Amino acid sequence: MRPQHLFFIYLLFFFVVSAAHADDRDSSLSFPSEYRYSIIEPAGGGGERIRVPEGDFLIGQPGDAKKILPVPSAESPVEIPMVKVAPRSVQIKKLDGSMLQREINLEDMVLVPEGEAVIGLPDSLAGSDRNPLRSAAFKAFLIDKYEITNEQYKRCVAAGGCTVPSLIIDYPWTFHEAGKDWYKDASRDDYPVVGLTWKQSNEYCRWVGKRLPTAAEWEKAARGPDGRTYPWGNDWDASRANWDDEGKTDSFEKIAPVGCFPQGASPYGAEDMAGNVREWVDDLVLKGGSWYSYPESLRSGDPGHEYIVERDDDMGFRCIKYVSH
Repeated sequence: MRPQHLFFIYLLFFFVVSAAHADDRDSSLSFPSEYRYSIIEPAGGGGERIRVPEGDFLIGQPGDAKKILPVPSAESPVEIPMVKVAPRSVQIKKLDGSMLQREINLEDMVLVPEGEAVIGLPDSLAGSDRNPLRSAAFKAFLIDKYEITNEQYKRCVAAGGCTVPSLIIDYPWTFHEAGKDWYKDASRDDYPVVGLTWKQSNEYCRWVGKRLPTAAEWEKAARGPDGRTYPWGNDWDASRANWDDEGKTDSFEKIAPVGCFPQGASPYGAEDMAGNVREWVDDLVLKGGSWYSYPESLRSGDPGHEYIVERDDDMGFRCIKYVSH
């Protein structure tokens, strides 16, 4: 066999092996490739394209679907053995350098009552073309008071309902990767879980008998019925959220434990809906800005980041469920 033939065989072998391992670049984590999606064009060429994540979906009549794959939902949750978590004390560093102890309960949810709410942005603001100002009607629902934490997500992984987070990259220049080991660090159990795709976030919510909020539901929970600009009001206040100020005001250079900014709570009591981590919603966008964001992205009406990067160390989520009647 000629040397040039051996060279081409070597190249072919190299690319095959590289492709096989491209989706598992963190050898300490076992993680399937699940961040692919299909683009669905609207019929007739009008309207917006939608992205459909890869994965299993139910089809057919309800009777047949149950025989194939029983799936929990927000309206009919399955019975799941959960571990009761007692309230815990978190330390919050105040602006004057003193420490504040605060009790939080990770299982808390807050009520968002039925009724209309103002959502979207006025025409004068950038992003209004994707999220125009309007009034919308909502059913009553409960939303997690805090972003889902590493501890909560680890319970789902241990029970086999979730797969571990990762910061596998397919757009290397867009990723921070500062949080690559946060999930494995037991001292960060009360920090928001990051490095998850939309699909993984959705799976967790279904596992606990809840679901991801829609962008509109998330907005109402964040800004109340009167459409305030930020969860706490219409004026920017750098001390009420964890944002990209390198810790100069909020005392956190990067991500913060949940419950550290009670002064930035929404009218209904949900915390960190501005800053800390961007949050997946059912519409395949990320809302609320993060520790890596400037104030404009922390506006509750900001349309959010589209489904471009599948996972990152400033992307988390929370869940909702309808109120039973």
